[in-house]
Amino acid sequence: MKRKGFLFEQVCSMENLLLASYNAGRGKRNREEVKEFEEHLEENLRQLQAELQTRTYKTSKYAVFVKYEPKRREIYKLPYRDRVAQWAIMQILEPLWTPTFTADTYACIKGRGIHSLLRKLRKDLRDDPEGTRYCLKLDVRKFYPSIDHDTLKMVVRKKIKDPDMLWLLDGIIDSADGVPIGNYISQHFANLYLSELDHRLKEFAGVRYYYRYADDMVVLSGSKPFLHGVLVYINDYLNNDRLLDMKRNYQVFPVDSRGIDFVGYVIYRTHCLARKRNKKALCREVAKLRKAGLANEEIRLKVASRLGFMVHCDSKHLIDILGMKKFSDIKPKQGKLTGSKYHIDTILNREIHLTAYEIAQSKYDGEMLTLQYEIYEPLTDEQGTVVDDDGQPVYGWVKHITFTGSKALMRQLDGVELTEPVAAKIIKQSIGNDGKRCFYSIVDPDQ
Repeated sequence: MKRKGFLFEQVCSMENLLLASYNAGRGKRNREEVKEFEEHLEENLRQLQAELQTRTYKTSKYAVFVKYEPKRREIYKLPYRDRVAQWAIMQILEPLWTPTFTADTYACIKGRGIHSLLRKLRKDLRDDPEGTRYCLKLDVRKFYPSIDHDTLKMVVRKKIKDPDMLWLLDGIIDSADGVPIGNYISQHFANLYLSELDHRLKEFAGVRYYYRYADDMVVLSGSKPFLHGVLVYINDYLNNDRLLDMKRNYQVFPVDSRGIDFVGYVIYRTHCLARKRNKKALCREVAKLRKAGLANEEIRLKVASRLGFMVHCDSKHLIDILGMKKFSDIKPKQGKLTGSKYHIDTILNREIHLTAYEIAQSKYDGEMLTLQYEIYEPLTDEQGTVVDDDGQPVYGWVKHITFTGSKALMRQLDGVELTEPVAAKIIKQSIGNDGKRCFYSIVDPDQ
């Protein structure tokens, strides 16, 4: 593997530090620590640059707090200037490291993530029932706290030879025991630490169906003895090459006997459900908000992230839990229409929350229907797409409008009064056998 040098100068450049400050603050510019840093942005970046160039920079002290999600995790938080420094590092190293990962690892990689993994796993289960008859599911015991510093440094040096860059990375690695959960760079260290295992399983062990999200792994095969052999191979590698221990709750089981509980979902060949724990969390939050006297629309906005998680599976009745009606349940009204425009064909077969409509005379040709609705998509602000602390897009329900001359939709909505948002879906249906003519129709989202 060819190693890279002359990276440190790129990290320290003012252009890179400015971009790092912009990226680290996206979606967080109302926080006091960000405001304070950006109030004297040039001065703070010059100071950070000077510390890096003179090799006097040292990772600050962590603030440690405990989160239960649901298991106990210690989260490490650095001051904002250190998060800017880590963004500056990863803007240079991420393009270098990402191509070394196989297509089977999904955590915290641009263009991938939980739902990319979910789609691939569901497709493989559907497309090859014989080759995916059995499942091996496992994860690593206390993965992040157990990562060995010397081993991680050795892994880093397989791709990087720049001594100044290695000095900087070594300082971050040694700033806490293991790899601290909460550091922006930690998720990339975690991917790197097990990347060699990904390659070995695919290129030497002959594994075809493999999926890894951080330290959680699923392997599928048509042979149970083969999976038991893979289990021994993975355990040996973790123990001897990475000084890690596999959890004892590993499982090898027939896929058709039960679903694969993975990345928050329970996945079957024919359908996918949300994990029971996630459903309960949604129900508890809705009940709490309803008890506080919030209206259904306010509740829906506050639980948008949880509800958005459910959009990717086949769990039913969740809209009913929120107290949201379906299109077929509504009674007649119209409302004021605002929002950015989408062409009707871009929202076909997607769940929308219909809030209002208007039928008016067009100055060009006959009547025009304007639909007001919300659709689940990445949130944006004046800086662009809003991202979370892991650099992943934040999703929510966003308001849009669509103009159409569809007579079928106008007839369907004639006399309908929207008193609250309703869940619906727009579909396109063919007329006749030739398939050349069609019309639009509004139906319930689960149809």
